Amino acid sequence: MASGITRRQVLRSGSLLTLGALAAACGTADTGGPAVAGAASKAASTAGPWSFTDDRGKKAEAPAAPKRIVAYVGVAAALWDFGVTSVGLFGSTTLKNGSKDPLAGDVDLAKATSIGTGYGEFNVEKYASLQPELLVTTKFNDLVWYVPEKQMGDIESLAPLVAIETVKGTDLKKVLARFEELALSLGADPAAPAVVQGKKAFDEASEKVTKTAEKGLKVLAVAGGPDQFWVARAGAGGYTDLTYLASLGLAMEKGAGDDPLYETLSWEQAAKYQADVVLYDARSQWLTLEDMKKKATFAQIPAVKAGQVIPWVVETPYSYQRQAAWLDKLNEQLSAFKPL
Repeated sequence: MASGITRRQVLRSGSLLTLGALAAACGTADTGGPAVAGAASKAASTAGPWSFTDDRGKKAEAPAAPKRIVAYVGVAAALWDFGVTSVGLFGSTTLKNGSKDPLAGDVDLAKATSIGTGYGEFNVEKYASLQPELLVTTKFNDLVWYVPEKQMGDIESLAPLVAIETVKGTDLKKVLARFEELALSLGADPAAPAVVQGKKAFDEASEKVTKTAEKGLKVLAVAGGPDQFWVARAGAGGYTDLTYLASLGLAMEKGAGDDPLYETLSWEQAAKYQADVVLYDARSQWLTLEDMKKKATFAQIPAVKAGQVIPWVVETPYSYQRQAAWLDKLNEQLSAFKPL
């Protein structure tokens, strides 16, 4: 269900320019990156050889810590909160209504070049023109997220690639730690006030959710398409954020079936789970809440009848600040709800 995209779409390819020549033609570009500052100061030394082993088990190496970073939007937002900026982005930055996509966090979109917003739209020529020193994205099970597989060789020939696993064999705290580890290797300051406060806020928000969980609310996370209804799953191999909520004591509906990420149902089956609270995937590629309410079976779910529904920001950036803010907002909403 990850963005509802098939593997075939990620394999979409086109003719390439001679990438080495293109990068060379851009040799006069500024190598200092955008003149912006993230939330944390860069105090760690970045002199000397740099390396980082990603979650594919591949070691990325450079003569010095990369400065010209191109990243998936959510990754760029996470790194920003640690004090590391990006010169280029790929992935959604703007919602259909023209507002900034929450996935972009505090990233200054005017100071970073987009090389593609939709899945399968990674523009390799534009990427090369940025003279990248590092490409960073997430790893979603076997997929290197948003990076076209058939062009991987060309892409990796331009700059090292780092992919951080966000689903398989991990959990939310581990993902946060991995992003922090990467940011520190790139020069972030672990003692920066924003980072220290972010960690504290995350722990405090987690404690609040644990307390609210004592109410015994049954929570169902879903997404709706034109012809199908998906129940997102917590647990091993499931959605990292939902699994974390379950670890805090929330009674998350875990769904059924062989796929650890989601259970696929028809709309006729949408009322299979009678929850007290519904988290609905609010990303633009899915049906809106109002459209889902037009489905009679969905409207029958007790949580929907009672108005106990909450937008689920599936790809909240993996920084302590972003995750703390999401947990706080979720807890505030859950605190106002009751078992049905």
